[in-house]
Amino acid sequence: MYYEEYKDKEYIQYINNVLEDKIVVCNAIKQAVQRIIVLSQKEEYYIDFNAVDRVINFIGLIRHYLGKHSGKHFKLLNWQQFMLFCIYGLKHKKDNTRVTRNVYIQMARKNGKSAICAALSLYHLIADNEQAAQIFFAANSREQAKILLDITSNFAKSLDPKNKFLTIYRDTIKLNNNFIKVVSADTSKLDGYNLSFAVIDEVHEAKDSRMSDIISSSMGMREQPLLIEITTAGFNQFSYCNEKYNTAKEILSGIKEDDSLQAFIFELDEEDNWDNKEVWGKANPCLGITVTEDYLASEIQKAKNTSSLEVSVKTKNLNMWVQSSSVWISDNIINKSIQNIDLNFFKDKDVFAYVGVDLAAVADLTAISILITYNEKYYFKQYYFLPEDTINISENSELYKKWKRKKFLTVTQGNVTDYDYITKLLKQINEIIPISKIAYDSWNATQWAIQATAEGLPLEPFSQAIGNFNRPTKEFERLLLSGKVVIDNNEITKYCLQNVVIKTDHNDNAKPVKQQRQNKIDGVIAMLQSLGIMLQQPSFSNEIFSI
Repeated sequence: MYYEEYKDKEYIQYINNVLEDKIVVCNAIKQAVQRIIVLSQKEEYYIDFNAVDRVINFIGLIRHYLGKHSGKHFKLLNWQQFMLFCIYGLKHKKDNTRVTRNVYIQMARKNGKSAICAALSLYHLIADNEQAAQIFFAANSREQAKILLDITSNFAKSLDPKNKFLTIYRDTIKLNNNFIKVVSADTSKLDGYNLSFAVIDEVHEAKDSRMSDIISSSMGMREQPLLIEITTAGFNQFSYCNEKYNTAKEILSGIKEDDSLQAFIFELDEEDNWDNKEVWGKANPCLGITVTEDYLASEIQKAKNTSSLEVSVKTKNLNMWVQSSSVWISDNIINKSIQNIDLNFFKDKDVFAYVGVDLAAVADLTAISILITYNEKYYFKQYYFLPEDTINISENSELYKKWKRKKFLTVTQGNVTDYDYITKLLKQINEIIPISKIAYDSWNATQWAIQATAEGLPLEPFSQAIGNFNRPTKEFERLLLSGKVVIDNNEITKYCLQNVVIKTDHNDNAKPVKQQRQNKIDGVIAMLQSLGIMLQQPSFSNEIFSI
């Protein structure tokens, strides 16, 4: 038993119940329990039980103001107390400061994550013994951040109903030199602050890490600052939030180390069926209290009856990371097809290359797809180019920087696409594997086409009309589902595939399109152009089923 001498404390009971499988929790929470045990046994740390009880007792002074609990004291549940035990109890022996500096909390909605953060903000405002405490509530929009402030303001009124000590304004709460303030991602300047505590809400909506970075940098002069990021799951699997989630999972599992981070992820496990009521509590620790089983059953039934609701229910009510409901081909299928492709493997073999080029109009992503058929498989090797100046001004700036670091993306000098790089690459490929045809969109590539043709490359215009994309679009899907496609291991290609939605006309012709301007699909367009130009060759007319 963990800390048997403190077995009567609810947070210790929770830990022991998880260890003994007396309650149903997900693997990530089991790992969080195991991790705090390991951390508390490190030579340089100790558990300050008084500090934990101080926070719990303070929150117990707050009264609820809504629903059936209105007027009642805020009684923390055992899992909430466990989180506070991890955050506030683990301390450095050298100076008695908290080890935890960052907290990531992800769970389904209506489980009280905003309420506990609001209560903690008042603790840091009033009772954390931090001089000139500066506290931020941040979110992607000011309206979202204000929700937290509204909860906190009502909690503050329960502590100080006559406003003797706390002064509540529209976007600020003050206690002498201490304050809580609302900010948002659209705030132009956040410099000059010396934050002691901050909460970032609905992190899955964040476009990038900018808000988190600014807040973290503003905490540098504090001895024991604390940043809490709270969210439900989302469907952008290349977002800052998903990257944060994956990092947290790696820390929980021991793949990475960061003692200053505590992560609490309440989710369904991979093997769980989302319509099995026995596992709903894994993502909803307040099941039966603030979230009822009947409510979840009703929402899930609606999602089954109306497919457009499925993504919302899975992400918000069950905290599941999923793709957008309009994604063309599922991640599971795509992942099975991904391998590292080395074009030199095909050198001196009896093969030809078919190339699709999706040129950026001026200053955005250019994609090149090399298609080789070999042993009844269709191999797609992808290359991506971007002008250097675009990286810092694009809405996808963070993604582009990451892809550049990982060498998935070639960055060219200047502020416009440098077509010389593309021509040079195609000539190099032609020396390894003979290129039969290069499909390109003539609308914005006339000058490049003239130059490349003069260099001896076999270019052929490829219309972007939906009728021209119908056959390669449907054939690519059929080949992929039948296991005959091999896609080069490039993160950008996977990103492009996830962004595709299929547009159809009255003749059932199909073509990939994107829902939002920043959601790039250039890699997919290049792949389908390479497949489309191959399908037009007489030698393949009997090898591939016609659509």
